[in-house]
Amino acid sequence: MDGQEYDGQEEVYGAGKWSPPPQHFICLNTDAALSHKDGKIGWGVVARCSRGKLLGAWAGSEQRCGDPAVEEARAIRKGMSIAMKSGWRDIIIQSDCKSVVEKIKLERVEDPRASAVLFDILHLRKEFRNCTFSFVRRNANVVSHSLARFALNLVADIDWRNSFLSWLLRLANIDVGAVAPSDVNIL
Repeated sequence: MDGQEYDGQEEVYGAGKWSPPPQHFICLNTDAALSHKDGKIGWGVVARCSRGKLLGAWAGSEQRCGDPAVEEARAIRKGMSIAMKSGWRDIIIQSDCKSVVEKIKLERVEDPRASAVLFDILHLRKEFRNCTFSFVRRNANVVSHSLARFALNLVADIDWRNSFLSWLLRLANIDVGAVAPSDVNIL
């Protein structure tokens, strides 16, 4: 990152695509990024409806040297808190951290590093009518991953609900297969 403006472009790779949730569910993709050099963590959460429309995007950072599994679990917990505040009762949380998703699914909270966060997640889960967790590969989690990396440059948390950064919209549209040509010739 090194002070350069972030446009999200470097994160587009692979053939994976975002999969929509069932109708009436909200899908929250979460991710965390770490910069050990700067001693900083970033997190990103993106919420979409079953049509793929962005409902919101949230990003933040904190000054600390984090553990990757703990920070991924914290991003999931952040996504759940956002869903609760938004009044969403049926959610699917997607993360590209397989080990954390498996621990949540198996209700294994004895991880010495992440046990408190995992316990919080299992407790928060009970507040929803439907709350499921799924592992997705990084190339199907590009938007939240890009947002978490972008967050490493933030000094305060940000939330977008009505308008979104152009690169964020572009990545979200690519995810759902709605790619429009960038330069159109009008005759």
